[in-house]
Amino acid sequence: TDIEPDRFRAMQTAAKEFVDVLPERINLGLVSFAGTATTVVPPTTDRPQVANAIDNLDLAESTAIGEAIFTSLTAVENFQSTVETRGEEPPPARIVLLSDGTNTVGRENTQAIDAARAAGVPVSTIAFGTDYGTLELDGEIVPVPVDRASLEKIADETGGSYSEAVSAAELEQVYADLGSQIGYT
Repeated sequence: TDIEPDRFRAMQTAAKEFVDVLPERINLGLVSFAGTATTVVPPTTDRPQVANAIDNLDLAESTAIGEAIFTSLTAVENFQSTVETRGEEPPPARIVLLSDGTNTVGRENTQAIDAARAAGVPVSTIAFGTDYGTLELDGEIVPVPVDRASLEKIADETGGSYSEAVSAAELEQVYADLGSQIGYT
C-alpha cells in the first residue's frame, strides 16, 4: 500500500492506459510473471484482449524477472516466425518490463540480458514502487523495496531505456513516454 490504492491496482490502471496510448498498428503482447512466467496474450493488435487480460491478472509470490524476459523473447520469436512464413519482414521488437521487486526465482538476470542481446531485442525496464513498501507473508511484515540497480542494468545492457515510478501518476507518464517512443521508432 505504499502506492495508492496499492501497487498492483495502480499497475493495472497504468498498463491499460499504455494499451490505449500505443499506436494501433503496433503489436502488443502480455507476459505475467511471479514464480514462473506465462505468455497471457501473444503479440496482437487486439487492444481489448490485452486490456481484459490485464484486468484478470492475479498477484502471486516470487519474482522471476529472468524468466519473464525469456518468455517474452519466445513470444517475440514465435510472432516473428509467423510473419516470416507469410513472406513479410518481421517488425522490430521491444520488451517493456515492469517490476517492483528483485529476481527471486528462475534464471538469472545476466542470462536474460545475454539472451536479449543475442536476439537483438532491447528491454526497457520500469522500477515501480518505493523503498519502504512491505507485504504480509505468513503473518510477517516483509520489506519489498524496488531493485533499481538490477532493472537499470537490464535496460542499459540490452539497449533499452530505464525509468522509475513511485506513484500511479508517474507510472502513467512513463507508459505515455514509452508509447510515443515505440510508436515513432
